[in-house]
Amino acid sequence: MAQEIIEIKSPLAQLFEDEIREHLDSSVQIGEEEDYSQAKLVRRIGLFESHIYPTGQFDEQGDYKFWFDIITSRIDDEVKNIDIDTKNVEPFSTRKEDALPMIVLNLKLSEHARDTGQSEEINDAVEEGSGWGNVVWKRTKNGYERVDLRNFYVINTAAKTLKDSAAIERHEFMQKDLREKSGAWEYVDEVIKQCKSFTSSKGIEDTEKATTTPRYEIYERNGEVSLKDLKENNGETVLEGDEDKYVLAKVVGAAKKSGRSVKIKYILFAGEIPEMPYEEYHRSRYKGKWMREGLYQLLMDCQVRANQIGNQIAKGLEWASKAFFTSDDKLIVQNILTEMNSGDFIQGRNLRQVEVRMQGLDQLIVDWNRNLQLANDIANSREVVQGITPPSGTPLGTTRLLNQNANKLFDFIREKFSIPLGRIFEKWVIPNLIKELKSEEILRLTGDAKMLERFMNHVVSDWYVKNLVKIGPHSEETAELLKEKKMEELKKRPQLLFKNIVEMWKGVKARVQIDISGERLRQAENLQTYAEFIALEVDPLRRSAMIEEAMRLKGIDVASLPKTEVQPVEAQAQQELPQRSRQPVVA
Repeated sequence: MAQEIIEIKSPLAQLFEDEIREHLDSSVQIGEEEDYSQAKLVRRIGLFESHIYPTGQFDEQGDYKFWFDIITSRIDDEVKNIDIDTKNVEPFSTRKEDALPMIVLNLKLSEHARDTGQSEEINDAVEEGSGWGNVVWKRTKNGYERVDLRNFYVINTAAKTLKDSAAIERHEFMQKDLREKSGAWEYVDEVIKQCKSFTSSKGIEDTEKATTTPRYEIYERNGEVSLKDLKENNGETVLEGDEDKYVLAKVVGAAKKSGRSVKIKYILFAGEIPEMPYEEYHRSRYKGKWMREGLYQLLMDCQVRANQIGNQIAKGLEWASKAFFTSDDKLIVQNILTEMNSGDFIQGRNLRQVEVRMQGLDQLIVDWNRNLQLANDIANSREVVQGITPPSGTPLGTTRLLNQNANKLFDFIREKFSIPLGRIFEKWVIPNLIKELKSEEILRLTGDAKMLERFMNHVVSDWYVKNLVKIGPHSEETAELLKEKKMEELKKRPQLLFKNIVEMWKGVKARVQIDISGERLRQAENLQTYAEFIALEVDPLRRSAMIEEAMRLKGIDVASLPKTEVQPVEAQAQQELPQRSRQPVVA
């Protein structure tokens, strides 16, 4: 009798399968009687985004069900009022001496944004944040990428942030993408042979479509795992007590497609990570669920009611538009439309048209308008936000007040969105760009041979400040001699210049700030303050200094502009004194 073969599965592979199954099938209790499933909510949001009825586009009588979209226009209103683009992502440093490096860094960032399509990516993220209410970015080798929420499983759905939960990502790889991981992942060749599938689907529960090339289902999990399981998978020695220790780790598994169930065949990578590789944005407040409410979820009831009213009116008007006739004469033709021609005489008694009118149309119109008003209130998308001209007689002050109050919420949403996006550029994008800023790169970006000389002066000044303690007390003449000697050394030894530029950028990187919304640096308020004091200042030296500082706040390269020497007020008065003494005295 043949013995049954029992497959021994890796603990990490089993962890994948259990957590994915639980996420798809289980619900958690939020509140007293509410069962919540993030997987079901994501599927429903996807239907509303695609304008698809869960039961199909036809009703029980076979009539087509129209979709009266009232959500997309309100998402567009919010997106245009938030208005975040790459022009808002501007590196800045409060240190005056960093003005020159910030100019070069901004040029590099502008080139990077143009080459990588950052404008489109930011716009898509803003739209997703308004509609879905959540955006998740993930750190990559070359920067970051946006996570597909349809294929993103938050294991602890009640977590407030991703720091409190493990997360699993589902990816579909082509064979080319999988082969590129050969150096970093194990069992790539085995996965290519045994896990291929000639079907593709947008989500794990979506309908699969046939493909002509193979696809591979890859899952990545970031979160805590048992140290014992991690060591066993990597072939390391397990110590006593490791089973009670949990560490943050990244685990990648390859699955064999089998419908809704996930069977992990190979663990391709497993290793510790210092922190969760995510940044997240949430539009609304935390209500016991990680996934916050976006406009699709907030307006679901309004959308359902709009579809009901719209289809009721459409079906009623279809009946009301038909023409019916009645007569006392039994010999009259049965169908005037098909049995008679234009110009024919009708011989009959009391031939008349039956008036058909849809009952309840007025009430449906009132309910439609009430429903739209409720949707406007929920989405903060009133007429003034939509750009609709207010009724005649509306005071201009009232319109301005309504617009100001509506913009306060958009300003708040813009600030919430700017915080994680700014951290992404500060932590993930700017450090990678700084690594590329060598001497040749500076010349290429600026196209100015004098820029390198200015950069060398900046490097010398940075070296001097860092070594002040070592140098000790000295005179101003000694300081200038030390700087000149350092400059000559850099010119003679280019490799030393390269080393000093790298050291200089390390200090600059720690001081770089990305303030997209302007809340942190208060640039607009500072510029307004400078404008007020510049108008009042009579000392030309101080006035010139304030103007230059205001220009620096706007990112203008003041040092590259021509400048005339402004003489002090006392010297100017002494020059004018002899001229005044030569003037004749009028009695």
